[in-house]
Amino acid sequence: MVYDPHYFQLRETQLKRMLAIVEQTKDAQPGGVVFFGDSLTEIYPLEESYSELPLKYNCGIGGATSKLLLNMVDEGVIKYQPKLVVLMVGINDLGNTVMLSPREIAVNIARVIDVIRGNCPDAKVLLWSTLPCVEALRDYHHVAGIRCNDFSKMIFELCHETVRDPLTTFVDVFPQFVAADGEALTEFYQDGLHLNEKGFERLTALLKPEILKLLGE
Repeated sequence: MVYDPHYFQLRETQLKRMLAIVEQTKDAQPGGVVFFGDSLTEIYPLEESYSELPLKYNCGIGGATSKLLLNMVDEGVIKYQPKLVVLMVGINDLGNTVMLSPREIAVNIARVIDVIRGNCPDAKVLLWSTLPCVEALRDYHHVAGIRCNDFSKMIFELCHETVRDPLTTFVDVFPQFVAADGEALTEFYQDGLHLNEKGFERLTALLKPEILKLLGE
């Protein structure tokens, strides 16, 4: 694209990924765990990380914003009729084509959960916090947009105000990926934004106990 209108654009990779998620529903069994989110979910090695979960579905979409997930929640969650939804989104909303405020992002996340609740009344939701980025590589001083760790942290804080669903569990993983000075721990990142193998191991160590607790296992 030569002319950038600064509006969010669906890319070929996202469209293919969305179609793959739709196709996956045809063989999906109800009562599983759906991981729904952006690229951090899409590249999450779920098979290795959660081998004890027989029914798990990766419905992450690289580059997804909260609005995209809101539009995709029927195909990406509801049609799976899950027992548990593991959700994280927000960092892409701070990119240069969206630039929503943390409150607007939190409101969209609440809407996603509201649609899930209205269609899957017994499903539980685990909402994990937006992760920090390595600001020396990925904040607004280096990449177009308004991404910074203060805003990322604020998204999750505001979710506690906007999400009123009693079946949603909040898991704040943000503090485990920053040093005492508030800077992201580079040892867990492959590019300043996405986690490496060590980062996903730490994330899994934080999420798995909560996931198993919610599943009653």
